[in-house]
Amino acid sequence: MLNFRNPDYQIGRGETAESRVEFPFFAGFMLVSAVALLFIHSYWQNTALTVSIAVSALIFGLTILRVDLGVFFLVIAMLLSPEIDAGKVGIGNRALNVRYNDGLIVIVFIGVLVKCAFEGRQSLWLPNPINSGIILYYGICMLSTMYAYQRALPAFDTHESFFTMLKMAEFYMIFVLVGNAVRSLRQVRQQIYLFFAVALVVSLYGLHSRFFSGMERVSAPFEQGGTEPNTLGGYLVLVMCIAGGLYTQARIGKHRIFTVGIVLFAFFPFLFTLSRASYLAFIAGVLTLGIATRRYALIAGISAILVASPFIMPDDVQDRVNYTFQREHGHDVTVGGYETGLQVDKSTGERLYVWKKVHYNLHVWPWLGGGVSWDRVLDSQYARVLIETGIIGCLAFVFLQFRLLQTTRQAFLFSRDWFGKGVSVGIFAGTVALTVHSLGTVSFIIVRIMEPYWFLIALAVVVRTIAINQHIRDTRQKQIEATPQEPAQRPAAA
Repeated sequence: MLNFRNPDYQIGRGETAESRVEFPFFAGFMLVSAVALLFIHSYWQNTALTVSIAVSALIFGLTILRVDLGVFFLVIAMLLSPEIDAGKVGIGNRALNVRYNDGLIVIVFIGVLVKCAFEGRQSLWLPNPINSGIILYYGICMLSTMYAYQRALPAFDTHESFFTMLKMAEFYMIFVLVGNAVRSLRQVRQQIYLFFAVALVVSLYGLHSRFFSGMERVSAPFEQGGTEPNTLGGYLVLVMCIAGGLYTQARIGKHRIFTVGIVLFAFFPFLFTLSRASYLAFIAGVLTLGIATRRYALIAGISAILVASPFIMPDDVQDRVNYTFQREHGHDVTVGGYETGLQVDKSTGERLYVWKKVHYNLHVWPWLGGGVSWDRVLDSQYARVLIETGIIGCLAFVFLQFRLLQTTRQAFLFSRDWFGKGVSVGIFAGTVALTVHSLGTVSFIIVRIMEPYWFLIALAVVVRTIAINQHIRDTRQKQIEATPQEPAQRPAAA
């Protein structure tokens, strides 16, 4: 009988040669996969399909042996996975873009489940405050959507709602599988280094598309249906926050130079996204880093850049910012029915107008909203949450964000390792930055932002868990050392 509870089956250790279950399973699975691929290729004669299935089978098998390898593939595919136009869905015939990474998440997640079964693990979730926030918010989203389906609302799109809920589930699957795959600070370092390597590739693509391809606004690779500069801007803000967090905790000069290099390399393509929401998010992230780590030089530095921006920023950036406020040709801004005398461009005007929709919807269905994907708001995450899930859903969403901030800050305060502290405070600042970013776009459901974000959140949870376990071990050791030892009894006299 196989002993699945043997301590040799600890996840992520990678004892492929010594394992009594994983390696035979891997060999048998790959043999069956090879035979199946022969039949698939001979029947469909589709080389691309055969290659994709072969790669997926290999990644699944490697995940059984070393779950951190599966996460490596995910990190690479998050931004560099191609998109495929899968046609139109829903009432409005909206484009459905499918990415290879969507299937890869499920493959790696199942691989982690199999590995957990080999280990005999009793719990899939790492204990942390975020779990309750995820369950509460996602549960209310499901309740609101089912209620909207029952009411048969005229603008409710069941197809788009299904795919949106599936997309949100993928984010949380990443959080669960990374939390189970990464078990040491050494693995956290490896994952972050690969994360930075992918970010450098994406930044190079952005610079190339701006200066060699002539794109006015840079965007992420492999995007279908037009570019989305806001997406790339939000992603690069995350990258710079993580690098900035590591910079504040670095103890060696080469570490500071490396992290500053990452920030500078990402900053130039970030500028040419011309995303004003991303600019505000970056400022919020830097200010948060400065306050959380008491590095007030960061606050002084960002203030100096803002003051000198009319003289040092490229003309495209200045024109984009100045374009926000217009005279005579813009949209009038009213607050509470009163004219403010300000006029803004069409894009900013739409982001303000969406709150009129919120006001209307709160009078129609205030508590649970009109269901996920109702009205398909793209101008503000908070407006969308209020319209889709009502006041109850918005409170749950804010509670989830509070849990995210609480957990990442605890990871920063608890950890004793400079790298763990740097990653955690960077994710804390990145969460604040995305909160600001989401005022102008739906940041928390954008795939190319949320997949890296939930990957990073899982790493913060791992850092926090390691710090708590280390504290428990140290406390027990101190208690043992403080316990007086009883003297040995003398042998009784004959």
